[in-house]
Amino acid sequence: MILWILGIAVIALYLSFIMMRSGVARTALIAVFGAIVLGALVLVTINDQNNFGMVEKTTTTTQTITSASPSKQLPLLLYQNVGTNGKRQVYIYKHDGKTTHSKADYAVTNKVQPSASAQSAQVVKKRTTWRYQNDFYRVLFGNENDGLFAKQVNTYIIPKTWTTLTTSQAKALAKRLKAFQHPSAAQKAQMQAAVAAQVKAARMKNPQMTAAQQAAVVKEATAKIQQQAIQAAIAAVKK
Repeated sequence: MILWILGIAVIALYLSFIMMRSGVARTALIAVFGAIVLGALVLVTINDQNNFGMVEKTTTTTQTITSASPSKQLPLLLYQNVGTNGKRQVYIYKHDGKTTHSKADYAVTNKVQPSASAQSAQVVKKRTTWRYQNDFYRVLFGNENDGLFAKQVNTYIIPKTWTTLTTSQAKALAKRLKAFQHPSAAQKAQMQAAVAAQVKAARMKNPQMTAAQQAAVVKEATAKIQQQAIQAAIAAVKK
C-alpha cells in the first residue's frame, strides 16, 4: 500500500505544480502532497533499513544429532573455523543419518554445552526473524520482508563421552588411532604387562577368582588401557 500511496502522491504533486494556477490552494496541495511523498519515502527507507513496524520473533526447535565420526566408540562433534580470527565456526554432525552442518553466517552463533546427564546429543536452535507488529503495518508495507532472518543461536548439548575437534584435528586423530591397530612389539609388551599387573592386583583381592572372572578383568583392563591411549591421542592432537 505504501508504494501506491507514494505513486499517487507523486502524480498529485506533479499535477499540482503543472495544472494549477498560483494561489493558496496550489500551495496547500503542494505542501500536503510533498509531505506525503517525503513521509512515504522515509517510511519505506526505515522499514527496509531498520525494520520499522516489525518485531523480532524467536522460534525454538530441538533436534537429536549423532556423531559425524564413523566410530561408535569415539563420538565426535566436528567444527571448522570460518574466517581468519577463529571466532566463528561451522559445526558438522549427522541428523536423520545425513551429514549436515550449521550455516556459515555471521548472524549465526554456535555454543557447545557438555552435559553429564545427557543420554544423547542434541542441537537446540533458536531462530529469530522479523515479523510485522500487526495487520496495519503488514498491509501498509505489502508484507515486504516479513519473516526476514535476523539471527540464530545453536546450542549443542553433548554427553561427556563426546569430543569436540576441528576437522584437521580429527584427521590427525584418525592417523594416530590407525597406528594403534598395528602396535610395535614394545607396545604389545607394555600393554600385556599393564594388564597382567591389574590381573595380579585383582587376584590378590580375590584369591578364589575363577577363570571367567579373570577373563572379565582382562577384558576390562584392556578396554581401560585402550581408552587411556585414545584420550592421550586426543590430548596430543588438541595441542
